[in-house]
Amino acid sequence: MEKLRTENIKLKLNYRSQSNNGWPKIRVWINDTLIDSFDADQTTWETFVDVDLRGGNNSLRIEHHGKDLAKESNPDKFFELEKCYINDVDLKHHIHKFRQIADEVNPPPEHSHYLGHNGYLEIKFDSPVDQWIKTLFNVHDDTMHGQQTTRKVLEEVKEFFGL
Repeated sequence: MEKLRTENIKLKLNYRSQSNNGWPKIRVWINDTLIDSFDADQTTWETFVDVDLRGGNNSLRIEHHGKDLAKESNPDKFFELEKCYINDVDLKHHIHKFRQIADEVNPPPEHSHYLGHNGYLEIKFDSPVDQWIKTLFNVHDDTMHGQQTTRKVLEEVKEFFGL
């Protein structure tokens, strides 16, 4: 059995939504753990959570559920993810790595963030989460010893050039 690692994660979602016979019902999951269930009646949702993670192959899932397509499609009741922050880092252009899985016969495009149906958005990630984020954004801690820039060095350069 794979060893689990407990991590404290801060999640924040910025989204658009529209009500029709009630607001969209959203559940947020990490792996098989339900993190929260809420009505998407705001534009932001955030939480801190301690969660057990595997070394790799973890998933964050944002699920839209409970919509009656026959009654709640005109106007459309929907949830659309606009931004996702993990540990205060905006995933920015990596948000396209969320994959959409729909509970319907004619599914929408896989990388659409618009959930106008019952289904979910999912992104895979590794643990530790902060290391996964660094890898995602290609951030390396490979500065050679003695090459760190400090305020003192900057002040000396400024003084030398008379700036």
